[in-house]
Amino acid sequence: MSKFFSLLTIASIAIASVSAQAPTSNLVDGACVTNYDASIDYFPQKLNTADDKGTFFSVSYHNNYKIVENHKSGRNYVLVQCGTPAPTGLTNVTEIYNIPVTKVAAMETTAVPYLELLGVAESIKVIADGSLISSPCFQTYLSSGEVTNLSANNKTLQAEQLASVQAQFGINPYEPISNTTVSTGQTYEPDVLGRASWISYYAAFYNYENMANEISKKMIDNYQKLTAAAAGYDNPKPIVAWTTFDAPSQYNNNTASYILSNASYKVGLTKDAYGEMLNSTKSVYNSAAELLEAISSVDVLIDETFIGSDLTDFLKNYEIASGEESKYKFLEKKKVFREDGILTASGGYDWFEAPVAMADALLEDMLNALNPAAPSFTYKRNWLRNIALDEPIKYITADDCTWDESAPRPNLATTYVGGPFPIETSGASALSGSLIGAFVVSLASLTYLA
Repeated sequence: MSKFFSLLTIASIAIASVSAQAPTSNLVDGACVTNYDASIDYFPQKLNTADDKGTFFSVSYHNNYKIVENHKSGRNYVLVQCGTPAPTGLTNVTEIYNIPVTKVAAMETTAVPYLELLGVAESIKVIADGSLISSPCFQTYLSSGEVTNLSANNKTLQAEQLASVQAQFGINPYEPISNTTVSTGQTYEPDVLGRASWISYYAAFYNYENMANEISKKMIDNYQKLTAAAAGYDNPKPIVAWTTFDAPSQYNNNTASYILSNASYKVGLTKDAYGEMLNSTKSVYNSAAELLEAISSVDVLIDETFIGSDLTDFLKNYEIASGEESKYKFLEKKKVFREDGILTASGGYDWFEAPVAMADALLEDMLNALNPAAPSFTYKRNWLRNIALDEPIKYITADDCTWDESAPRPNLATTYVGGPFPIETSGASALSGSLIGAFVVSLASLTYLA
């Protein structure tokens, strides 16, 4: 680490008091400085990272600029409060940006829900492929003409489009340009809450630390309450496996294989939902028979295969013959899930968008997959679709928009305020609401800003 970065203090302090804020007379519309004073701290609102699970980024503060470090990519960004001078003599700097940004490009779909939660989705003016964005309100925004799809073939037009924005979140899939890219890394985080914590990374570019702090605090608190409610079960933990059929293609030498995933965030999510990952040291199997032998006693199977959409396709992909269903516990229990509960018409998976940013909402889905009584008997999963019960895919369109994209997007999670979840038993779905527990949707959880 350079001498420069060794002198930086990583932000882990709470929001400063109102009295410490920079005088509004120095700002234009509360954004840009008009009378710069080097002694003033222009960032009184700082990220509170005390409970942050993120491991691949950090933010440090100086009076008129911030340093955002992406530890996954090794890139470091200097964010300078507009109207103030950029610092000189810094080393290991990838790019310098004036903030707050107001016009950006989103090259990766996972960036969109973070900006929506912050209420700045309409700062996106260029998108790599809008047809893959599953947010119904962003689809509405796409139709407004305020945001354009990045040209895939016209390099001149593409360069003009990117020149019209202040920052580009993610890598251009058609023509990577390193010096205009703010690298991301949320999907590499080993923890579900760590992935959600990247809202702070994006917030730093908008001076929205206060909002990011509030969203993160509510999300972490809700996640912990849900986990605690599941930990009270007095029964064996269901065994869970996440598997994929990798069909023959040019990318695998036309040789099929079967993958058993033990990705860290999936292990953690399964554990937090009171499940247990299948204990296996092997991750790649050369045949369906070999994999099926390993997973025959699994209670819940999550199929991550992209080919096929129903149980018939699943049985074909995994070479399970008719009449053999009873050999596998997950089929006997009718516990076979896919991650395609919400799709766009062109096949874009919301699984790679909203649940990455909404950790507690993702946990609710996992809880319900393992125990239909959690977090309530009436809960409807968003992403994990049970193909053994022939649950339908929900294809999202702009007609499904229920919020204003110019304001913060509501988190899909509800706020849990009850005790331990009940366990579903025979006929449990017909039990009265008195056994469901206190599962309350509050205005605070819908806005995540109260």
